[in-house]
Amino acid sequence: MEHQASHGFCMWAMELRSSGPFVGATGLLVINFQAHFTPAVEVGWRLARSFWGQGFATEAGRTALAFGFRELGLPEIVAHAGIHHARSHRVMARLGMSHSEADDFDHPRLAEADPLRRQALYRMTQKD
Repeated sequence: MEHQASHGFCMWAMELRSSGPFVGATGLLVINFQAHFTPAVEVGWRLARSFWGQGFATEAGRTALAFGFRELGLPEIVAHAGIHHARSHRVMARLGMSHSEADDFDHPRLAEADPLRRQALYRMTQKD
């Protein structure tokens, strides 16, 4: 609620249209750590495992990107995931986001030994 009040956007709850169960969350957030690509707004999603692989993250990601570009007028939106998190990489690619290994980074809030520390960064501009 604080992020929504401060920025005009946040993560949204996702539920199935057909029957209403909670699926997860998706939306846009201002990145709150320092990295070579910040300040930035990221698109993100978190789904209950039982809903993985059904296209929900892609559908929700498209909706969030459209909102960010059309309604908020953002020039660029990023996404990131651990370099070995192939499912998220596939979603980002399906969304039309681009990846360059030169943009990958070590997440400053994760310990050096954490296997998720190395993150792949994907980008999309309003023109894309």
